[in-house]
Amino acid sequence: MVDFFKHLALASYFGLMITLICWITLGEHSENYPTAAFLLIALVPLLFPLRGLLHGRPYTHAWTTFLMLLYFSHGIGEFYSAEGFSLYPSLEILFSFIMFASSITYIKLNARMNTNSQNQ
Repeated sequence: MVDFFKHLALASYFGLMITLICWITLGEHSENYPTAAFLLIALVPLLFPLRGLLHGRPYTHAWTTFLMLLYFSHGIGEFYSAEGFSLYPSLEILFSFIMFASSITYIKLNARMNTNSQNQ
């Protein structure tokens, strides 16, 4: 069960990265802003926890949840400022929420599993 939530967190993490890349490169945005700058601003913060997430480190999962709150807030703001339904903000909200929830669950289950293995 612990591995399921670890893999779910990773899948939503990479889903968020792909969503942001597609949104910035394919989505509608003003031509006055360089695409490369938007990619750097959006993706560089996501690169910091990559190694720890791939190794399943609970501490990295814990502080990545705070990072997901930033992306969740951004997605909510973009969703409500759009005139109609927007796919990219919806996906950003979805993936950041799944990442948040699955990381919290992974941390809790991993701690419980470690406690049980130490007691035996």
